[in-house]
Amino acid sequence: MADDIRRIGAEPLPYFRSKNYCEHVQALTEDLRYLFGTTSTPLTITASGTAGMEMALVNLFNPGDEVVFVNGGTFGAKWGSMARDLGLHTHEMPLEHGRDLDLQRLLDAVGPNVKGVLLSAHETSTGQRFDVRSACQALASKDCLTIVDGVSSIGCDPFEMDAWQVDCATACSQKGLACMPGLVFVTFSERAQRKLRQTTHFRSYLDARVYLDNIPRGMLPFTPAMHATFQVAHMLQSIRKVGLAARIQQTAERATYFRDLMLAEPGFQLFAQTPSNALSAITLPPGVMATPLAGIIRDKYQAVLPLNPTKAETFIRISHMGEQHEAELAQLAQWIIEESNALIVLPD
Repeated sequence: MADDIRRIGAEPLPYFRSKNYCEHVQALTEDLRYLFGTTSTPLTITASGTAGMEMALVNLFNPGDEVVFVNGGTFGAKWGSMARDLGLHTHEMPLEHGRDLDLQRLLDAVGPNVKGVLLSAHETSTGQRFDVRSACQALASKDCLTIVDGVSSIGCDPFEMDAWQVDCATACSQKGLACMPGLVFVTFSERAQRKLRQTTHFRSYLDARVYLDNIPRGMLPFTPAMHATFQVAHMLQSIRKVGLAARIQQTAERATYFRDLMLAEPGFQLFAQTPSNALSAITLPPGVMATPLAGIIRDKYQAVLPLNPTKAETFIRISHMGEQHEAELAQLAQWIIEESNALIVLPD
């Protein structure tokens, strides 16, 4: 996080039902419209990104409804397991990790009884960015809602909810916005809002109707993570000053800079066919495994390379979100290259 964002986390807080805080929520909501690219009303929920996914499922579908989920990694698989836990009937569309979405396969998987398609804009476990724009536009004429997990993509990659005809999308405070964790933002299209008023699925804390009914007057129905809302508001105002496209371009340039350094060395390759700006998934040279390398980087340099939730040992992931500088990325690349070369065991 940037220094000015961290300082906001130490500021005194007003009463969350006060006039000033309600005005803050209204201004935050307007800036979130800009982030999502929508005229709909983004909802601010104090919870994790997983709760945003659950909010979409329990508000838009009834138990027994059929949904298709695209499984291109850990978070695609999560869509399927959550949907099953909540009583939906799921159809899996598996993808090879790190590969592009096959649009025709997806359209073929959407039968006449399918009520929704569950997508990830960016599969965080593989670094792969999917063409959700084409998918959502192709499905817009069907009686089938498109739900997009944009948690690690929105704010890093281009995303235009209305123009792409997305029915529901989620984002978080701690990813592309680089603020403290604690908030998930969920936006429903007009079509989705009509549907959620008719759905009979049990819901309470994540009942989108309660949020939609209260937010026009700046009221969040439950106690919010207030410091996080102030951080996000500040960040969104900063993004507005430079423009969202320029902010995304900055992230893209950091990603390209780091990838060029890594790919210039023998044995390193990109894992994702179409990488997100949010992170680089780098395939390691033969003989180098991710877990030992991450342990060395952590213990020797105090830098964290999170282990892959897919358990894959052939590649590592490096974030490009938040406050990063080229000198830091160059240093990290040097450490990874040097320690990888040291781990390669040459034959006698």
